[in-house]
Amino acid sequence: MNNKSMCRFHMIVCLSAMLALAFLFAGAGRLSVRAETIKEEPLTSDLTLISGGVKLDSKRWIQSYTKDSKYYYFIQMTNPYKGHLRITRVKYTGFGKYSRDHMDLLYFGHGSSLDCACVGGTTYLWTGSDARSNSDVSRSISCFTYRKNAVLRRHSSIRYRIPKGKKGKYVTNVYPAVSEDNKKLAVRYTYRGKQYFQIYNLTSGKKINTRKLIKQRSVSKTAGDFQGFDLYRDTIYTIEGSPTKLFLSGYDKRRKFQPTIIRTCNYRNGRKTSRVIRGAAGLTFREPEGIRVSSGGSIQIMFVSDKLTDMSCNIYQVK
Repeated sequence: MNNKSMCRFHMIVCLSAMLALAFLFAGAGRLSVRAETIKEEPLTSDLTLISGGVKLDSKRWIQSYTKDSKYYYFIQMTNPYKGHLRITRVKYTGFGKYSRDHMDLLYFGHGSSLDCACVGGTTYLWTGSDARSNSDVSRSISCFTYRKNAVLRRHSSIRYRIPKGKKGKYVTNVYPAVSEDNKKLAVRYTYRGKQYFQIYNLTSGKKINTRKLIKQRSVSKTAGDFQGFDLYRDTIYTIEGSPTKLFLSGYDKRRKFQPTIIRTCNYRNGRKTSRVIRGAAGLTFREPEGIRVSSGGSIQIMFVSDKLTDMSCNIYQVK
C-alpha cells in the first residue's frame, strides 16, 4: 500500500471511529432521560402509586422532595463533595406527563430534607445551607422562594444557625421540616450518637426565633440510612432504609441492608411507633428518599429507582 492509500485508509478508520462515538453518545443521551416503567401496586401492597417514573437530571443523587398546591420540588446532589444541589420543579400534566425547570444551590449541603411553607400565596422553600468547602455538611438552614434558573451560593438572605437547646453552641448537619399548617418548624441534627429534633414557632412562613424553643426531643440514631423527616401536629415522622440487597451486594458489601421503616415520635410525650414498608418491591433500586405528611395524617413517601446516578422518582401513598 503506497503513502496515499495509507493516508486514505487512516482517514476512513478515523471517520468511522468518530461516527461510532457519535452514535454511542447519542444513544447514551437518550438513555439518560428514559425513566424506568413503574407498575401499579397490587391490591395487597401497603402502598398506592401516585406518580411514577418521573426523570430528573441524570448523574445526580435524589435526596428529598416537597410539594405545594401546584408543584412538586425535588432536590438532588450535583456534587457531593462540595455541597452543590439542584432543585427541580415539576408540574404534573397527567400520569407520566410533566413539565420541569430548576434552580441551583451551591455550597449548601447534602439536601437530606427539603420542605416548604405556603403562606399568602407564596411558597417558601427550606433546606440546609452553608456547607464548608469540600463538604456536604450543612451548618445553617435557609429559606427562599423558587426562581427558575437562579443560583444561590452558600445560603439565602434568610438563614438561621441553630443552637443546641436555647443557649448551647451552634450545631451542624442541620435540616428543617415545616408542619402541615405552616405554623411550626422542626430542625434535626445529630450529636454524640443521637439525633435531636428542636421545634420552633414559624411566622409568615419564613421567621423563627432560635432562642425561643418550644421543645427539644432526642431519640436514638436510625439503624438504617436516615432518609428524611416531616412534622405533623405534635408528631415527628422519619423514614430510613437502604437500597435493594442486590444493589448493596455489588456496591458496598460492608453495608448492612436495612428495610424501609417509618417511625413516629410525639415530641411532647415521647410516644413512639414504627412500621416496616414492604411495597414498591419491584423497583430496581428502591431507596426511600423523603416523607410528607398532610391533612388528616395522610403519608406520602418517595422511592427512587433505576440506578445510583440515573434515577427515577416515584411517589406513593401509604395505606
